[in-house]
Amino acid sequence: RDLHSFPTRRSSDLSAYVVFALQKARQAGMDVSDTVLANGINYLKKQVSAVDTFDSPRTANRQAWLMYVLAENGAASPARLDDLFTQRDKLSTYARAYLAQALWLQNEEDDRLQTLLSDISNAAILSATGAHWEENFYDWWAMNTDTRTTAIVLDTLTKLDPENALNPNVVRWLMVARKGGI
Repeated sequence: RDLHSFPTRRSSDLSAYVVFALQKARQAGMDVSDTVLANGINYLKKQVSAVDTFDSPRTANRQAWLMYVLAENGAASPARLDDLFTQRDKLSTYARAYLAQALWLQNEEDDRLQTLLSDISNAAILSATGAHWEENFYDWWAMNTDTRTTAIVLDTLTKLDPENALNPNVVRWLMVARKGGI
């Protein structure tokens, strides 16, 4: 493992969670410092890299997460989103869902959304317990699991395609996947 990059990778992931939480707190009416939020957004912008630097799917996934958080704050680079879309084959399912949400936040009529939604829907695994998604590898930098991927996809589908026939089946699978009553 590339341990020398651990602080940068983890700090950008965790900083994105902090910025995401601050934005959601603001949307809920809480008082959030403009300076703190702006500093966080500026830090995340500096962590976005060109697609030709993606050395692994984890790097591509992290970029999708960062672009989604930036899009939530109206700060995603359209050029970087374009680049990420062209390299979407490098993304895990959950990262494609984040990319779809980022594109949707910029333009709800973006033609590329149908491509991403189709990719995501085609990857669904249907069973008697519902519908879910499984990743080809576990992105441990993102603390990802198949349950988390399925939840992120459901979040995406309910926003971008609320009438999707998969939605009730995804909810059913997530309810079955619960552990410990949570």
